[in-house]
Amino acid sequence: MINTPILVLGAGPTGLMLSAQLHRYGAPHVIVDRKPGVTDVSKALAVQARTLEQYHQLGIAETAIEDGFMAASARFIINGRVRATAQFGEIGAGLSPYPFLFILEQSRNEALLLDHITSRGGSVQWSTEVADLQRNSEGYAGTLKRPDGTSEPFRCRYLVGCGGASSPVRHFLNMPFRGATNEQSFFVADINLDLDLEKHGLLLVFNHSDFFAFFPMPGRNHYRAIGVLPPSIANPDDFPFDLLKAHIEENLGLPAKITHHSWYSAYRVHHRIADSFRAEDAFLVGDAAHIHSPAGGQGMNTGLGDAVNLGWKLAGVVNGWASPGLLNSYSEERRPFGVRLVHTTDRAFTMLVSISPIAQFIRTHILPYWLSMVLRFHKTRRLMFKTISQTVIDYRKSSLSDGSGSRSIRSGDRFPWFEWDGGNSFEWLTDAGYIVLRFDGAEACDVPGWTGPVTTIEVAGKSAVAAAKAGLPNRGVVVVRPDMHVAHILAG
Repeated sequence: MINTPILVLGAGPTGLMLSAQLHRYGAPHVIVDRKPGVTDVSKALAVQARTLEQYHQLGIAETAIEDGFMAASARFIINGRVRATAQFGEIGAGLSPYPFLFILEQSRNEALLLDHITSRGGSVQWSTEVADLQRNSEGYAGTLKRPDGTSEPFRCRYLVGCGGASSPVRHFLNMPFRGATNEQSFFVADINLDLDLEKHGLLLVFNHSDFFAFFPMPGRNHYRAIGVLPPSIANPDDFPFDLLKAHIEENLGLPAKITHHSWYSAYRVHHRIADSFRAEDAFLVGDAAHIHSPAGGQGMNTGLGDAVNLGWKLAGVVNGWASPGLLNSYSEERRPFGVRLVHTTDRAFTMLVSISPIAQFIRTHILPYWLSMVLRFHKTRRLMFKTISQTVIDYRKSSLSDGSGSRSIRSGDRFPWFEWDGGNSFEWLTDAGYIVLRFDGAEACDVPGWTGPVTTIEVAGKSAVAAAKAGLPNRGVVVVRPDMHVAHILAG
């Protein structure tokens, strides 16, 4: 019999990040997945700055960067010619320690998180699925089934669904998953592409009828390709790669040859979101709660952000540091962002793939030149970075936010990143638990509703000057939540 406070169903990037957060606070849990191990194929690629900041808290950001690829630019190939180039570089300089657009495929993110969990004595029960799931007065119960025919009963207090779009937890909860499915089918393929262009960023290909995107991957001439599945492929579930290869080479518009492919697949794009991310003591995280188009590279990062938000709260409740009411803030904080994301990515993706004459004109005559032009300006570069990087997500309307603030920073905001000679603000946020920053000798304050770990730091000298320039008080106290969002500001 497995008896655990928390059962996590699904060990993709979201479930693994949740497990990593629970290990960070020593919260006992069990994580299982139907797969035999870390995925070896994946659609997700982009790792946004906010995710790297969360990785930094775990001590794995530098390892991730060593494994990935920084996209310096996006080149627009229109009807066979490179018509415009949008330069990214360090587009978010001064806003984050990771001011670039970064690519690291999902499988590498999963392996990185699994290594982190293993180093802390954790593990995943692979090739394991749940059967006979039921609710009882003490939480949830059921049976874990394994391929060898063995089974084991379990009981848990809290149930977390991280099992993707087909989440068994969401189906068990009978939670509505509202939205729609795009009519077109799309392809994704990992390929080696011989192309007479230097590999230093994204390639976005538009012509009158097709759209392709090529994302640079580590390794010579290695790209992840996506696009609309051609009409010549009648059965998206079963087609030879040669058909796809011919379609790409013939419609790219430049001399190119695909010399190798490691995998390929067809898929449909959905835009859906659950009515709530919580029902009683069960939670939906990542794709189990929201799915949307790949536009903007937001999907995996949003799931990881869900896991960070829920992880410290679950740990606090299970460890007896906070009341169960803290868990109400998970859906309250994360679902509004999910709703905005589903709508915005749907609109963006529709414009990219629509066959309407207006959409085609925008793609081929306006978008490339407009984007390359506006990215020459400091303000628009910062705005684009903030929008894509997820560093502007705030919880100002959360029940955990009390409305306190100092100049431009309010309770619920992401704690700002800034530097001074010899240090930076995120060095303060590495300890697990709440962080209390004391400015100019102000007296520290308690953290209401929390008896878990609290680290108090005296801020003075160069760091205090830099903090004031970033909008923090000259004198007072700033309380930072475990997920690096501001909890309270007492100025004066």
